[in-house]
Amino acid sequence: MYRIRYAGEGDKGFWFSADKSMDEVTFESKVKNNMAYIFEDRQKKIGLLRYSLFSDHIPFCNMLCIMESCRHKGCGKALMHYWEQDMKAKGYAFTMVSSYIDEDIHGFYRKMGYHETGGIVIPDKRDDHKMEILMIKRLS
Repeated sequence: MYRIRYAGEGDKGFWFSADKSMDEVTFESKVKNNMAYIFEDRQKKIGLLRYSLFSDHIPFCNMLCIMESCRHKGCGKALMHYWEQDMKAKGYAFTMVSSYIDEDIHGFYRKMGYHETGGIVIPDKRDDHKMEILMIKRLS
């Protein structure tokens, strides 16, 4: 039996073991503003999702992570669906995600009803500067 809930301060250890790209100040802000979720299966934490607002009005999933041993079992789909329903209940009409086009998650998002709406190359420490594909979904 799984449960999805907002992340809390007590989730910090699990969060930082899975999400290496966020600092503690941002984590505290996400917890305070209910912008982070924990996915539990039989009271074991196995996934997370966090979001921000793109252009201040479109929920944008910054991170979706399901522990590797639990993937391909519907957990990511359930977590995304929960988030989308929460965003719809808060009055949002769209949600957004992004991925590199060659990542497995790109296909997952397409199956979830997202479609490509553009792309951006963000310079970083890597030399390849892959394109990040932006995807959007109308909440119905």
